[in-house]
Amino acid sequence: MARKLAKISVDIIKGIAIVGIFAIAAQSPNFLMQLSKSLYRKNKYFKNNYSERQINSALGRLKRSNILVLKEKNGKFTVELSEKGKKKIQQITIDDLKNKKPEQWDGLWRVVIFDIPERQKYGRAALREKMKYLGFYQLQKSVWAFPYDCEKEIELLANFFNIYDYVNFIEAKKITNDTELKQHFKFT
Repeated sequence: MARKLAKISVDIIKGIAIVGIFAIAAQSPNFLMQLSKSLYRKNKYFKNNYSERQINSALGRLKRSNILVLKEKNGKFTVELSEKGKKKIQQITIDDLKNKKPEQWDGLWRVVIFDIPERQKYGRAALREKMKYLGFYQLQKSVWAFPYDCEKEIELLANFFNIYDYVNFIEAKKITNDTELKQHFKFT
């Protein structure tokens, strides 16, 4: 089982994922220390939440874990996410998914249906658990409903768990016998 990353490591990975690549003119042995200083001095979030030493230690751990890749080109060093780091940011994104509830319901039901083969049972179970966590209502064993826009989140989950070809997303104006469904979402 993979070890859970410290919050500072998650924050650094998110920052690199957003920016893409950090580049800095530095000498090789001091690159991580100079990057730590740069993050600390130029980023209010890091400055308000972590010390330079904490940032430097986290960068070192991420490099040793092969989550970050350091490259040198024309006297500049860059740091970017490795393939392992890109998978890690996907996991972080999945873990961070939250139920987003608009002020007013648009009257559309979002229905997720799937028929996922047994060989993909891990992905099927993970999708079900995440939909439960997000507040979906189970209409039938492999049919779930939700009143708010969530197509991007379902697509992200299906891609992440490698089950995209087995998952369908429907927007519907009406679901018959929806009394229990409306009660679940407190619409009555």
